[in-house]
Amino acid sequence: MSELEAAIAQIFRKKGKMSMSEKDFVFAVSLDFRWFTPKDAQKLLDAGMGSGLLVMEDGMVKPSFDHKSTAVPKGYTPSPEIFQGAVQPKGMFMKIIDATALKTGMPVQDLISQANQTQDRMSVDTEVAALIVARSLGVDVSEFFDTVEEDLGKRYKK
Repeated sequence: MSELEAAIAQIFRKKGKMSMSEKDFVFAVSLDFRWFTPKDAQKLLDAGMGSGLLVMEDGMVKPSFDHKSTAVPKGYTPSPEIFQGAVQPKGMFMKIIDATALKTGMPVQDLISQANQTQDRMSVDTEVAALIVARSLGVDVSEFFDTVEEDLGKRYKK
């Protein structure tokens, strides 16, 4: 478990919510928990979205993992090093979304929302949903097929 995952799990647990608006997320991190400044709280949100640990659905941010069963140390507070993870390369989901946005001119948030709706409707992984959305918009995303297949194979082999 990464520190980013622990922080996200803790935020949603302490707030007792399954989803919240971006504004409420930033407010919780900066004012409720007093972990970071509002600017750094936004960085935390962006890091969560960029890593795929947070997804946008119907204008609400929610974890893409089971935050209730994630082990978080008692009295957990994230360290400033949490933002070092934000520099890591984007996950495959965001690479597909970014490529689709570039080729269609659509806003990233709209594409994420469509992918989340597709994921819910079809019960598929986020990367597969992003591929479906891209193809439905006429975008050639065949360059991602092998990597997504390999990633999913590793994920479900565990």
